Amino acid sequence: MPWRNAAARRAVAVHGGGRYAEVACAEREVAAGGMPERPFVLVGRQYLADPSRSAGDIHAVWAYAHVPHGWDRDATQAILAQLERFAPGVRDRIVALRATPPAALVAGNADFAGGDILTGAETVPRLLFGAGPARDPCATGLPGVFLCSAATPPGPGAHGMCGAGAARSALRHLGMRPVRLPSAGRPTGTAG
Repeated sequence: MPWRNAAARRAVAVHGGGRYAEVACAEREVAAGGMPERPFVLVGRQYLADPSRSAGDIHAVWAYAHVPHGWDRDATQAILAQLERFAPGVRDRIVALRATPPAALVAGNADFAGGDILTGAETVPRLLFGAGPARDPCATGLPGVFLCSAATPPGPGAHGMCGAGAARSALRHLGMRPVRLPSAGRPTGTAG
């Protein structure tokens, strides 16, 4: 991705939306049932953390935009326009593209009611306890199998933190302790 922002070039997850006022305006429009011309776009490039997800110079990238509840149209062009805005030339680097509308997400996963990929409203009890009070909210009840999703604390919108919790659970299960890595050089990015 040819990001203009140097930190975004190194980030696994990038939030693209411009300055705060622009993001707030786009989110208000979505909440009111409209589709903004410049939506808030989230981009994931997991291959930066796991190079095995790449095939030579081909790297899988996913992106999605916040759209109105029950949106039944294709937001691909609006998403690509935002990506092009922050990473000029990105369209020329796309070798394949697959768009999944919210209705298809719902059809593939009943937890995505109305296209909501974040498992519903984040209430205070849910923020504190996840799906329910549990000693280990990432445990599934199957030895060695852990849940890593927006349904686990700290909940939706905290990209990577649910995975960090599941990783800590897995390490405890294996009798290991997490290694603390320095935070320098591991940025999360905002493209704007």
